[in-house]
Amino acid sequence: MKSLIIVDPQNDFITGTLPVPGAEKAMRDLASRLGEFPVQHIFVTMDCHPFRHMSFEEEGGIWPVHCVKYSGGAAVEPVLMEALRMCGDKTVHFIEKGTLRDREAYSAFEESYPSLLDEADEIFVTGLAGDVCVQTSIRDLVRHGLAGKLTVVQKYCPSLDGGKLLSETAGELGLKISDF
Repeated sequence: MKSLIIVDPQNDFITGTLPVPGAEKAMRDLASRLGEFPVQHIFVTMDCHPFRHMSFEEEGGIWPVHCVKYSGGAAVEPVLMEALRMCGDKTVHFIEKGTLRDREAYSAFEESYPSLLDEADEIFVTGLAGDVCVQTSIRDLVRHGLAGKLTVVQKYCPSLDGGKLLSETAGELGLKISDF
């Protein structure tokens, strides 16, 4: 079995309050190829912040207000969401993170991960932003013992830093890299 993890493909990270350069093209390109991924399960992580989340600048954090739960900015990019809906032979799982007002959550896998990933022979990881939530998610998955299964799909991982930290992290951890 193979799985795909798409980290935070949400409107605020694409065209909203915290856009990642190249995110719109990357997510639409991913959507156009989603059916080609040889996976049975797709896991989509999503920031689902409450109002006044500690990461927001107005609360003393470093980020603008973004991905407030149930807002348009927190929604999955529409073209990708439609592609996910049309993947009838793949099971799609949504994982919320950052739901507590006083706790940051760059990764949905800090404390645990879906047990279905134990059954996977390969886990493709992609999403937004490569140098923030994707690389943090990868580090957590490696810490949980999944390093040998991980393949980073950099083509769909635009970063705020142009991809430097994600490439360094993948190299440091000895992870496979693919442009699928």
